[in-house]
Amino acid sequence: MDELAQLILFILAPIALLIVVSLLQPLLARRNDSTPDRCWKKDGIYYVNRADPALFVEKRVGIGYTPNYGNPWSWVVLIIVTFASMAPVILPFEYLRFQH
Repeated sequence: MDELAQLILFILAPIALLIVVSLLQPLLARRNDSTPDRCWKKDGIYYVNRADPALFVEKRVGIGYTPNYGNPWSWVVLIIVTFASMAPVILPFEYLRFQH
């Protein structure tokens, strides 16, 4: 694989991962509002419930979903998404640094 193709792969692979996660998020989320009020922190912004197996729940404030910070797997997803978001910016510079 030539250098340009590798560089493009380093940039596009994390972007593809972010797209896949964003498409799967509604499938992994619970859509009904059976979340207990006591589990919502900071005026309904953060949801923390260790007994709830859902990775994501519908937001109470705004549109979309929020992670269930009580589920350890939601932290894994957040870490992967964070690194995938940073990868297209960092990896090309690291790749170019090792080529010289």
